[in-house]
Amino acid sequence: MLHQNDEELLADESFINYCLKRNEADMHAWMKIVRDNPGAAAHIEELRTLVILTSKGVQNIELKSQIAKLGRRIELAEETVASVSPVLGTRSISRKLMVAAACFLLIAATTIYYFVSSSNSSTSYRSSYITQPAEKKSLVLSDGTKVILNADSKLSIAPDFGNGERSVQLDGEAFFDVAHNASKPFVVHTTRMDIKVLGTAFNVKAYETDDLFETALIRGSVELSLKKEQKTIMLHPNEKYVLREVQPQVASSVESTTSREIHGEGLLPVKIDKVDTSIVEVSWTENKIAFVDEPFAQVVKKLERWYGVPIIVNDGVLLENLYTGSFRNESIEDVLSALQFSKPFTYKKENDVIRISK
Repeated sequence: MLHQNDEELLADESFINYCLKRNEADMHAWMKIVRDNPGAAAHIEELRTLVILTSKGVQNIELKSQIAKLGRRIELAEETVASVSPVLGTRSISRKLMVAAACFLLIAATTIYYFVSSSNSSTSYRSSYITQPAEKKSLVLSDGTKVILNADSKLSIAPDFGNGERSVQLDGEAFFDVAHNASKPFVVHTTRMDIKVLGTAFNVKAYETDDLFETALIRGSVELSLKKEQKTIMLHPNEKYVLREVQPQVASSVESTTSREIHGEGLLPVKIDKVDTSIVEVSWTENKIAFVDEPFAQVVKKLERWYGVPIIVNDGVLLENLYTGSFRNESIEDVLSALQFSKPFTYKKENDVIRISK
């Protein structure tokens, strides 16, 4: 799977399958390539994001911000791509060419998305609330339901919301305190699961570009409908369900339920912050960023969204380290300095970009 340049890689069917999670064999093959070439992980992730964006389409309202964000990430990745990986080779198409191609593909994807969604979608979500990185919003929907929308998220409301089923679509993370109405269920739709409630408080984390989807219940009860698995799960207070898009391989005949427990999947209790006994999964609603025994890969994603700062990890081994901490009002430099005491790493900030290495 060696490639002379990014153009060849973006045209590779196996790489596209890996990006869009279409073929398990291709996913495992490329995961191994990323592990074997940690220096190329950041650039491969940039190209994966490009494939995801251009395949799913982008709403018109988000087009300019997505192109700007993509251009910035491509510019950052270009600085190191030539020397980090035998997978991509030494020749890379220029940043201007890639940004131009990305813009063209995004516009094409937007057009296709518009016509496809207009003709095929049973529910057209026209009213949307969007947050940028480092931004949160508090909303009150027409039925009285309170919503807090986390950074880099989008909540879309069905045009017939409240007439029957109270339906919303989420890409990102949000906390819902649902107004009780037994005759009109409240349903949150995400790409991997739907959450149905009558009146309750819960948190949903479902970024379409992540491989982890999570629902944590604080009060009441909810019913989860897992789309690919075609099964339902009932949650009770202080429980959460974690679903990962790519199931890890286990080199034995261990049962799948045990495998999910080992890798932090399935039905689990919510995590408690030992400092103030608060629930970690909803700590962000109180302007606190917290994690308990969380892989550095997930910590980095939280920090990027929380502070709105791109973070590039140059050593893939670091992404597997587990960290615990809680922070309120600290700068990202203070957070990273504190985490260094747990499992050491080095970092430097250049031009509003943080680079982390051993």
